[in-house]
Amino acid sequence: MTEIEALRRTALFEAHRTLGARIVPFAGFEMPVQYAGILKEHDAVRNRAGLFDLSHMAQFGFWGPNVGAWADALCVNHVATMKPLQARYNIFCNENGGAHDDVIWYRLDVDRWLLVVNGANAAKMWDVVASHPAEGVNMTNMHGERALIAIQGPKALEILAPLVDCDLAAMKYYSCREALFGDKAVVVARTGYTGEDGLELMLESRDAVGVWDTLLHAGAPQGLEPAGLGARDMLRLEAGMPLYGLEMTEEIGPLQAGLGWAVKFDKPAFVGKAALAAQQAAGDYDRIVGLTLAGKVPARSHYPVRIGDTVVGDVRSATLAPSYGGKQIATALVPASAAAIGTAIDVEIRGTAYPATVTEMPFYKRAK
Repeated sequence: MTEIEALRRTALFEAHRTLGARIVPFAGFEMPVQYAGILKEHDAVRNRAGLFDLSHMAQFGFWGPNVGAWADALCVNHVATMKPLQARYNIFCNENGGAHDDVIWYRLDVDRWLLVVNGANAAKMWDVVASHPAEGVNMTNMHGERALIAIQGPKALEILAPLVDCDLAAMKYYSCREALFGDKAVVVARTGYTGEDGLELMLESRDAVGVWDTLLHAGAPQGLEPAGLGARDMLRLEAGMPLYGLEMTEEIGPLQAGLGWAVKFDKPAFVGKAALAAQQAAGDYDRIVGLTLAGKVPARSHYPVRIGDTVVGDVRSATLAPSYGGKQIATALVPASAAAIGTAIDVEIRGTAYPATVTEMPFYKRAK
C-alpha cells in the first residue's frame, strides 16, 4: 500500500478536487493546501472571509456528572468552572511539563462536553483520555465521523447569520451554541485560528458537503473564498498562535511556548504541575520568541539561530507576513538569555547568517 492509499479523506475531499485544490498529506489525511493561491486566500480571510475544511481534527464527546473535575486533573487550565455554552483553550501535559496537545473544550450543557484535538495527535490523545477512566465520565471518539468547517474573516458573521437559527451577534468570543443550519444539527463556536473574528461549525460528516456548498454560494457576494492549510499557517503565525509539533511538543511545554496564562497553579493537582512549577520557579527555561528577519530570504523550520558564532536555538515556524509589512517572520526556541525583545540574532540559512531581531508577538492583531 502506498502512502497516498493509506491516507484518509474528509467528507469534503471531492469538493476540494472540484474546486481545483492542490492536495497534500497532512495529519494522516489528504488535505487542501491551497486553491487559487496562498496569498489570495490570506487576503480573503483578512479582508472578507475564508472557508476552511478542518475535518482532519478529532472530536471527542464526553458526558456525565464528573467530566469537569476529571478533566481538571488532566489539563493545565480550569475546566469545571466553565459555564454551559462556553469554550476554553487548554493544554494536556505530561509529567515532565511537556505538552501532549493543545485543545479546546466546549461545554454544551451541564453534563455534555465536546473536546477538539489536533488531527496529528488524535490517536495519542484518545489514548491519554481513555487511559484515565473514571466514574461519572463517559467518552466517545468521533474522529472521522464528524466534520469541522471554519468560516473566518470580517464578513464571516454576516455570511453565516442568515443560515443558522441562533443569534451569532450575541455570542461572545469563545462561546458555543447548538443550532440548526437549515435542517442540519451543528455546534457553532466563535473560535478560530487565524487572528480574525469568525465561527467554527462542528457537524456530522454526512452533512458536510451540503453545508460547505451552501456557505460558498451564500458568501460569494461578500467575497468568501475557500482557503487551504497554506493560508491558515500564514494567518496563525502572524497572529502568534502556536502549532503543535513546532511551538509545542512533548518536550516544549506551555511556559516555554509563552502560554503561561493558561496554566492555573491554583488548581489542587494536574498532570505536569510539579514540573511546571519547578520550571517557573527556576525561570531559566528555553522559550519561544518571535523573530523579524531583516531581508527577504525566507527561513524554514529547524534552521539554526545564532548569536555570534554560537548556535543558541532553532527556528520553529516561518512565513512571509503580508499583514506585517510583507516581512519574513519566524518563531524560534532560544535560551532565556536571548529572549529579550530587541535582541539581535542571526538565522543560518543554507550556511549564511541573516540578521533578525527578537520581536513581540503577535505580529498582527486585528482592529476591534
